Amino acid sequence: MTATALLLSLSGALYPLPAEAAPDRLVIYSGRKEKALKPVVDAFTKQTGIPVDLKVGKTAGLANEIRMEKARPRGDLYISTESGIVEILTKDGLLEPHQSAATKAVADDFKSAAGTWTGISGRARIILYNKNLVPEKDVPRSIFALTDPKWKGQLAIAGTRERTTLAWATALVASKGEAFTRDYLKGLHANGLKILADNTEVWQGVGRGEFAIGLTNSPNYYLSRQNNLPVGVIYPDQDASGWGTPVNPNVAAVIKGAPNPEAARKFIDFVLSPDGQRILVTQDYEIPLVDNADAGAVLPLKSIKRPAVSAERLAELEEATLKLLTSLDPNW
Repeated sequence: MTATALLLSLSGALYPLPAEAAPDRLVIYSGRKEKALKPVVDAFTKQTGIPVDLKVGKTAGLANEIRMEKARPRGDLYISTESGIVEILTKDGLLEPHQSAATKAVADDFKSAAGTWTGISGRARIILYNKNLVPEKDVPRSIFALTDPKWKGQLAIAGTRERTTLAWATALVASKGEAFTRDYLKGLHANGLKILADNTEVWQGVGRGEFAIGLTNSPNYYLSRQNNLPVGVIYPDQDASGWGTPVNPNVAAVIKGAPNPEAARKFIDFVLSPDGQRILVTQDYEIPLVDNADAGAVLPLKSIKRPAVSAERLAELEEATLKLLTSLDPNW
């Protein structure tokens, strides 16, 4: 499977895209849901006067749009839910470098060495648990504890249409090797792991008590609490010998040949500004990746032990990881 085929295999339905790019508007292709990004878009327009067309779809599907439109791009800015896919687009020459004082403030492991993309916020890969179903003394502190038979039939995760799931599994392959990861995933399947459509189904299912434990993204803990659900959170494998908790960046990149590249650059700098970061932290509960940014109620990046896996390595291994997952269960 080529990188193009990998993107096609992960594509989902897209919102309609404009037939022609408007010369006076910023067109954003966003793998983030509209409710997550629109507050930032509205604040950007208010500050700059630049109107925005926000086109929302699956991260991989939008990457395919960029690939198919390369001779005549219609989008200006691409926002991805993880970094591996933008490394693929970088290697294919489909992104335009952008480096500024704002991007320089982002932690080095959350931006491209080539300057073609930068992380704008992060989401940690957490264990979410239902407090009514999991006694405090039994709360698992490691993802590797989830193969214990006592969790049989009580586990949920989103499939790879959620790119953060694929990034998590790929980070495991990069750190632990394919054989170890296969055995671990087999253990989860033997324990009755339920693969759901998306992360919303995971956090809502855990909150309702349909599952005791879910593997999902850190903002979903705060969303669950907002909805008065009886949940707790663990940032797993944080002990001295632990693997760590992956943090997946939401990524922004200027599309090569974009009709309005300067507006795209302005948006990246705005979302990395204190005002832009404040919106992502307070409204979406995302982890700031900018040095010295206020994390608010969210656990700051410096407090999370993370596995050392580069975006380049994730891009190299995503194809093999997807094959591994689907060989175990086509529902991935």
